Amino acid sequence: TKKVKILDVLENPANPQLVRSKIVTKGCIIKTELGNAKVTSRPSQHGIVNAVLIKK
Repeated sequence: TKKVKILDVLENPANPQLVRSKIVTKGCIIKTELGNAKVTSRPSQHGIVNAVLIKK
């Protein structure tokens, strides 16, 4: 478990508009200081972003 900064929203399968708006939702791919990660939590409900690093 590490605390890192979110740099960008790269992909969101729910809606392409959310990528342009930089909105983080469950299942979206984000760019972090450690690499790309897939969000596993629901940030709007929990107030925290949990994600798993992925290789791309």
